[in-house]
Amino acid sequence: MNALTQPDSPQAALAANGEQLQRARDLLQRTLEFVRQQARPWSGSGLSKASDDPYVISRFGDLQIRIEVAAALHERARQRLQQDQDPAEVAVALAEAAIAVGEALLATGNAEFELTGQRSPQPQALHDPLRWKYQLVGNYRLNGALPQGFRSAV
Repeated sequence: MNALTQPDSPQAALAANGEQLQRARDLLQRTLEFVRQQARPWSGSGLSKASDDPYVISRFGDLQIRIEVAAALHERARQRLQQDQDPAEVAVALAEAAIAVGEALLATGNAEFELTGQRSPQPQALHDPLRWKYQLVGNYRLNGALPQGFRSAV
């Protein structure tokens, strides 16, 4: 990994995760407002409001849980970083948070398109792809392999 494939520091990674988490929360809120105020129910549902559709309700429950899990992992990574824990543990916690945040943002963006017919532009995350974070976390948890190229958090 190099400067093009990872944030400059654990603090920068934490900040980037926080920004994406806030984006997911904002996107969820905008989608909720659209469904409450403008969306029409599926014609075959027999419902008078889209917000009464059990599938729409379930979708919002799923999204809320994903965002809350991402927030909890983000907070755990923040605490590990602040407590100057083992740099490998910090790197793995940051990767776990980034995965959860990225997946929550992706799911929220997909739900926005599905439920509103619109898609908000999302910043590209190619500089720090999640596929490598899954491998980092899995290899550390399964094999005890230290993350390659991680920088000291202390």
